[in-house]
Amino acid sequence: MIEINGLNKYFSESGVLSLDNVSMTVPDNSIVGLIGINGAGKSTLLRILAGIYKQDTGTVSVDGEKVYENNSAKSKIAYISDDQYYNPGMTMRKLASIHASLREGFSWEKFRGLADRFGLDVNKRLSGFSKGMRRQSDIVIALSYGAKYLLCDETFDGLDPITRELTKKIFMQEMTDNNATILMSSHNLREMEDICDRILLIDRGRLVLSADIDDMRGTVNKYQLVFERDGDNIPLDSLKVYALNSSGKMITFIADGDSGEIEAQVRRLAAERGSEVIYMEAVPLSLEEIFMYKLKKSDIADREVI
Repeated sequence: MIEINGLNKYFSESGVLSLDNVSMTVPDNSIVGLIGINGAGKSTLLRILAGIYKQDTGTVSVDGEKVYENNSAKSKIAYISDDQYYNPGMTMRKLASIHASLREGFSWEKFRGLADRFGLDVNKRLSGFSKGMRRQSDIVIALSYGAKYLLCDETFDGLDPITRELTKKIFMQEMTDNNATILMSSHNLREMEDICDRILLIDRGRLVLSADIDDMRGTVNKYQLVFERDGDNIPLDSLKVYALNSSGKMITFIADGDSGEIEAQVRRLAAERGSEVIYMEAVPLSLEEIFMYKLKKSDIADREVI
C-alpha cells in the first residue's frame, strides 16, 4: 500500500510550493487516476513516490517502508516519466538491456511479448520512433520489471485512440494477473474514468477531492420536475443541491443523494406548501459533470481542470 501523510515540497529556486500538506492512500491491487491541470503538482508527487525527489516534510511509504534512498522500496516501483531522455543511436533492445542490468527480475519474455502486442521493432533506433512509439516502449520496459507498483506520468500522451485502448487493456491485465497497483496522472478525466477505480483531484499542490468512481456514479443526478402550482416557494435548498433553475411550475436542479429519497423529500416539501409533483425524472450525469458540480463552490470550478 502507498501511504502519504502531510506531504510538502518547496522548490526554493523558483519559490514555488509544489505540494501543500498532501495526505492520501493508494490501496493495493487498484488503478488510481491523479487528475489536475498542468502545474498542479502531479509530476512532483509521482517523482517523490518514485524516490527521485525528497519531500521537505511529511512521510511517504510503500508497504510501510520509506522510499527515498531505500533500494528495497524502490525495487517494488516502476516509474514512467512524462519527459524521458533517449540516446539517439540507442535501440529499444539496448535500452531494455540497460534497465535489465539495473533491475533484478526484469523479464525478457514479458518484454518481447509486450513489444509484439504494440507492434514495436525492438532493433530499431529510438530516434526513428514517433512520440507515441517512444511512449509505448516506456510502457513495455516498465511493465517488464514485474514491479508491484507502476507510476505513470501523463500515460496516454501521444498515443492514438487504438493504442490508448490497448494500453488500458494491458494495465487492467497487469492488475488482475499480477496484483499490480497503478497510479497514473493526467489532465484529462475522460481518458481515465473507464479504467480507474478511484480518482484523486489535485490543484495548486493540494488534494481537493478523493473519491471512488463507483460511489460517485448514480449519486448525482439532474432532476426535472413539474408542480401543480408554482414551485418557487418550495424550499428545495434543504436538499444537497448544486444548481437550480426555476421557471414557474417547472424546476430543474442537480442534487447529490439517493434518487428515491430525494423524490420522497421533494413530494413531502411540495405537499407542505399545498402543491403536488405532477412529473419528476432523474437523469444521471457523466463523471466529468459530477466532478464539476462537486467543485462548484470552489474557484477551481471556474478554470479548465477536467
